[in-house]
Amino acid sequence: MALAELLAEAPDIIRELGAEFYRVGGRHMDRDNFSQETACFLVAFRSLSLLSGVRCLLTPETGDGWDVVLRAFMEAKDLLFTFRFDDQGIRNAIKVWFEGKNENSWRPRHKKCEELAKKLGAGETELGKRWSAFSALSHPTLYACQNSTHIVVNWVTKRPEDMTQIMEKRTADYLTSLGSLIVTTTFDDIPQFVPLGCDLKRMPRVEPFRLK
Repeated sequence: MALAELLAEAPDIIRELGAEFYRVGGRHMDRDNFSQETACFLVAFRSLSLLSGVRCLLTPETGDGWDVVLRAFMEAKDLLFTFRFDDQGIRNAIKVWFEGKNENSWRPRHKKCEELAKKLGAGETELGKRWSAFSALSHPTLYACQNSTHIVVNWVTKRPEDMTQIMEKRTADYLTSLGSLIVTTTFDDIPQFVPLGCDLKRMPRVEPFRLK
């Protein structure tokens, strides 16, 4: 299926995920505002909200905004991955996160996540490397400023042909990001994960979308 067709489906997928997060996450929050499951859904809501914003920045002129918001999404999604581990050490980290006292409590455990991804056959995810690469684009580093210059020069000089490949890559990144959020929130049959209870039957478009 063409990227454009998948991109057109994305808003419906986001709406289905949002409705299910509201249904299931709300129940967890009603039971315990500080549970591991509640933490997972709080970060899932942030991930979904940011990803919805990323789509609005999918234009040649908004490349910088795209990089910054996608980096924020990656942080949230990787933290969600971390929070799903059925591990007392992670539960202790979540407790600190809820207290908001440790400035590093929001940092994902990339090594732990990558090790599990490899065991599940996902191959080299390079979560940490990708996270670091986008960090350089979300701060006024030399690389980020050079990237901004390239973006502005392209739209000022009206050279859309130079942006075609870049836009295709951003579209693919966006769709891959949405797929990764689906996996991180809806997969409950992984022994190392705390189940969240999302029901794919209530989201009829979500799993077919991921498999495309």
